[in-house]
This record gives sequence, structure tokens and C-alpha cells, in this order.
Amino acid sequence: MSYKEELLKADRIRIHGGKQADIRFHDGGLAHVKGVKNYQIMRACRDAANAVDGCGWTYNHAAMIAWWQGRFFVEYLSNPVTEHMPPSQTFLVTSTDGRHWEKPVQIFPSIEIDTDPYLGPGKDLLGKTWQCNCHQRMAFYVTRSGKLLASAFYGISPHIHIAPNNGYGVGRVVREIYPDLSFSPIYFLRYNAPGGYTRENTDVFPYFEESEDPAFVEACREYLDNRLVVQQWWEEQRYDKELFTAPGGAALSYYTLPDGDVMGVYKNGLVIRSSDKGETWTDRKPSYSLETNTAKVWGQKTDDGRYALVFNPSRNGAHRWPLAIVTGENGEDFDHMLALVPEISPCRYEGGLKNLGAQYMRGIAECNPRPHDGKLWLTYSINKEDIWVLEAPVPIAGAETEDVCDDFAAYPAGEKPDAWNLYIPQWCGVETASLDGRTVLTLSDHDPYDRPRAERLIQPAVLSEISFRVLPEAIVPGTAIVVMVEDAQGREAIRLMFDADHMLRVKTGGAPREWMEYPDEWLNVRMVVDCVKGSARITLATDAETLSEKDWNFNQPLEKAGRVIFTTKETLPFNTIEDCGKGGMLVDLPDDLPTPESCYHLASFEAKALELE
Repeated sequence: MSYKEELLKADRIRIHGGKQADIRFHDGGLAHVKGVKNYQIMRACRDAANAVDGCGWTYNHAAMIAWWQGRFFVEYLSNPVTEHMPPSQTFLVTSTDGRHWEKPVQIFPSIEIDTDPYLGPGKDLLGKTWQCNCHQRMAFYVTRSGKLLASAFYGISPHIHIAPNNGYGVGRVVREIYPDLSFSPIYFLRYNAPGGYTRENTDVFPYFEESEDPAFVEACREYLDNRLVVQQWWEEQRYDKELFTAPGGAALSYYTLPDGDVMGVYKNGLVIRSSDKGETWTDRKPSYSLETNTAKVWGQKTDDGRYALVFNPSRNGAHRWPLAIVTGENGEDFDHMLALVPEISPCRYEGGLKNLGAQYMRGIAECNPRPHDGKLWLTYSINKEDIWVLEAPVPIAGAETEDVCDDFAAYPAGEKPDAWNLYIPQWCGVETASLDGRTVLTLSDHDPYDRPRAERLIQPAVLSEISFRVLPEAIVPGTAIVVMVEDAQGREAIRLMFDADHMLRVKTGGAPREWMEYPDEWLNVRMVVDCVKGSARITLATDAETLSEKDWNFNQPLEKAGRVIFTTKETLPFNTIEDCGKGGMLVDLPDDLPTPESCYHLASFEAKALELE
């Protein structure tokens, strides 16, 4: 047995297949999950008039998600610029369909606390009073009686490198969310006495036992008594010896195995296991095949009876990409690593400790209800400034196995095309909409630093015929109708660019070439993509006539074409692994304001594998 086999055989969680992500690429060079849809629900903007939260704070992170009474709930932290630097507040944002989200509302405000009781490090850096930092590793708990409780933790950071989750904060607060989306008053659920704060010296909010609502009091007691839920609080209240039964660790995710045991996963791939529902646990030990870092790991049982593990498969904690998923039958063995997020928009705002990438993902905890659509729902942040959710079809798959024939007229306007991968920033759109009495897929863009993506996996083939019907509406300078044919790892065969100057350009042989001027009418494009010859024959026609047909060389060799991407910009000022946001080393990008809108429509898309002659 080799050294590697000897080391990995004792892993409690085992990632098989030997596949490793290539973090030179935002998606790790991995195949993409078929049908995954990513929705930006909060876009940071320093300009308060254009900020969805109304305040223009640019550090937004640590999102968590729940589903209750037909509605999704996401809670996240927000600071003006930098992690661990107050003031700090917690927002709540809700949605009935997971795609369209309301404006964030403040659910836990910034508070100021007396520092006399504080027992933690850096007390000499504090004033007589100090504004707290919100910091929590879990947010939502649905009680047995059906109440939805939201919680947060108020910590203290005398300095950016003295974290609010170091065990010396003030305490955990709670409030009930009612069915009409109003809230109960805020109460302390648990004071952090080891940090110096008790019921006697902390009067910002009352203790939950003082509530006049006996059902709320009982709900809070149930919350406190749930060992598995409370174990997630360990970081913030690690010195509270009454609370925790498991060895400590950061950002616990847990799920129940087929034999009834509970598997727990911390940051850095540390794994624990319980055979009595969290009353006692094994020691924590690393699973070396679970290659990750200080980003979170999320595990859960999916509705097909299998298990999914979501994480950043990288040892590089400064660059938390890709966001990947592996799946398996038993909750211990996983394989088939795929990417959930196709690309990472550039970090737009300077700030301390801003790890880059799609990170800190959380799903719907198994103690809480789940939607009835059978999908995997996750929330995450990008670059610690924007908040996203994603939905992934279950079972998780990474390839198309049949020819494609998609006519968007078959969809009611507003319905999501199931098989398509969609990536939709808030200042962009990818929607089915009615145009002249017929449903089309419309891509729109008025974001200076991001772009929408509509991606269709196609049956991997050496020889493919790809056809689509497209109508330009408003192509403004700096945008285009961009169409890219790639393999499953992101190698690009050919790129079409219907530019704002009405010139159709083709990126071929690694360079853009002018082809012809295109008209403002429905255009029919047919491509025969030949991976043996390394070229594509492209035909451009209107409904009335064929405009041109020409052969174009590939940009790089492909074994098989595997996906087609429609977007609005050729490229963005993407961050690479040479960029680092942890030490506040990135500057604000200029003019982060909405731009004039670019827009075009797709009526249909077809792709089929051809027999080689």
C-alpha cells in the first residue's frame, strides 16, 4: 500500500476519483453541474442610492438559508468596509420562489456595549463603550410547533485581527419571525458569561425568559436543548462548558448517515461522528482527501437519497474557488467533482480580510423543513461583498446525454428553462419573456463589472452541429452578443461576438477577426464544430437569405465540444491567484454604477452529435 493509500484509508470522509481542482480557473477546470442556477440576491454598491440595502455597506458575508411556510429566508452579516470592523448589522432577505428576492431588511441592528465586563484580549484598545460585530455560524431554527426563530451573535473586535468569534463576545440573541414577516422583540438567548457578559450587567435586550409570550419562551428552551444545533455555536461561545458536547471546531455542518449516526464536518476538513444524536462525539480528525482550507464545508442528504458535499477544493484560503460539489451513496464516500459556480466577478471594493471567491456556503439544515421541489438550495457570498443563492437539480449530473432541441416558445413567460445553467447578477437578467406573442430567453446587462450567463451543456461529441436563433435589441459599447463553444473543462473552440458597431467578429486561432456586418433582425446561426479538423464551419442567415458561410480555426485543441455559453461581455477584469484581498491589498474599482442596458433574445437552441464520415 502506498503512502497516500495508507494515509487516506483512515479518512472518515473519503473523496474518490483522484480529481483535483485547478485553481488557476474560477471553476477549477471542472465540468459544470447540469441545470444549476445562480441568483445574486444582494449586490454591494458604495453608492447608497443604488444599493439594494439602502446603506451602501460593502462587506457582506456569512449567509445562511431556510425555507418556511412557502418562503425562502436568507440572513447575512454586513459591515461598512471590512470584516471585524464595526459597526455591524444582520440583514434578512426573503423570496417566495428563490429567484426574485425582496429588499434586505435589518433583523439585528448594530449595538453599542459597555466594555467594563469584557474579559477578552485587546481591552486596552477599547473605549468606555464599543460597537459590536455580528458574527454567527447558524441563523434559523424551526421548532417542533412550527415557529421560525432567527438568531445572531454579538462579538467584540478591538482590532481587525482580534476576531469577534474568539469566545469573548457578548452573547447570542434571538427573535421570532412571524408568518406576516414581522418580528418579535429581540431577546438574549444566551449570555456569554466566560467573556464577562451576564444578565446582570447587560441590558441592551431583555432575557428571553422575560417574554410575555409563553410559546416563544418554550420555543427558545427547545432551541437551547437541541445538541446538534447548539454545537454550531462553538466558536463564539467556546468557553461555555455547559453548551457543547463535541470537540471544538469552526463552522460545523452535520448530516445523518444511513445507520443513524451523525457526521460532522468543520473547516479545514476536520470530521467528527456521533452515534447518539450529538450527546457524545468521537475526536476530531482530518480527512486528507477532503482538500479544503479555512472556508466552510457543507454536507447534506439530498432528496434522491444520496449525499452531497460542497466545498472549495483548494489549500489556498485566500482564493476560495472553485465552489465544487461531490456526491455519494453513503455519506462517507464521495466522487464526481463538479463546479457549481462558473466564474467569479472581480472584487470591486477594498476591505480587510476579503478572501476572494464563492465561499461560506450553507444549505438548509436537516433539522428544518425543505421546499417540495426536491432541489439542492445553497446560499453563499462572492468576495465577501455580494450574496447569492443557487438551486441545483437532483440528482446531481455533470453532462448532457442526449441531443438538445430547446424551443423557448414551449415555456410560459417567467418560467425557468430547467436544463439551462443560468448565472444572473442583480443588475443583469436571464429570463423567459414574451416578445411579439412568443416566449424567448432574454439576456440583459447594465452591470459594469459582471455579466449574465446562459449556458447549455450539450452531448459531448467530436463532431457537433449547433444551431440557434438570436435577435439583437440594444447592444451598447462594451457589450456584445457573445457566444462561446467550449469543452467540459472550459477550453474554448470558437467565439462569436456580435459587437455594438454591428460587426460580427470571430475569435479564431487566438485572435478576433472581422467577418461581416450583421442586421438588426432575427439571425439564424449554424455551426458544425469538428474537433478532429480543429475548425468550425459557421453559417449566418436571416429568415430571407443566407448571408455568409465560412470555416474558422479553433482557438485551442478540443477532444469534444461539451457546452455553449451565451453572455454579454467577452471578458471582465477578473481576479487571479496573483490578486489577494486578505490584507486590504485591492483598491476600489471606479464607477461602480449601473450602465446603459444591453439586451438580446434567444428563440431556440439545438445541438446534436454527428457521425464521423
